[in-house]
Amino acid sequence: MASTTAEKGYIKTASHNYVSRKASVKGPQNVELKGKSVLRDGVVARGDLNRIQMGRYVTVGEGTSLTPCDVPMVIRGHDVIGKSCEIQAASIGSYVKIGDFVKIGKRCFIKDCCIIEEGTILGDDTVVPPFSRVKGRPGLVVEELPPSAAMDLQDVALALYQSFVDEQSDR
Repeated sequence: MASTTAEKGYIKTASHNYVSRKASVKGPQNVELKGKSVLRDGVVARGDLNRIQMGRYVTVGEGTSLTPCDVPMVIRGHDVIGKSCEIQAASIGSYVKIGDFVKIGKRCFIKDCCIIEEGTILGDDTVVPPFSRVKGRPGLVVEELPPSAAMDLQDVALALYQSFVDEQSDR
């Protein structure tokens, strides 16, 4: 059962997801949020095209579109997706940070513990190996991340969610 808070502009679900009233979730029966995730203003989730499955602690920034193509989209958990992104990936692993204005092509696989820098463009069917920092147009691996990146990226996702919840309760 959803708790509605019209003055705050977000709908809070029983599993502590926050979905902006200004977000568009098409085909909601095919969009699954596991819990403690945030869909910001202007997010478009196209569940009418194929399934979209999101793990816990996923934050999707303002104006981002999640558009699965011919395969379901899976976003694992503890992920931060920036604003104004175009995401058509098949899979985004856990502990992934995607910067603002990123374009991820059809059927891409982004493995665990990756950072996709702002403005990066990944072509269709790109596979990003784990523990990679990717940058550019087209996106290229520019750095291998240390094993501690998993904990750092998890902390970022948790802190961002908690900051959002605190902001909502202050209103």
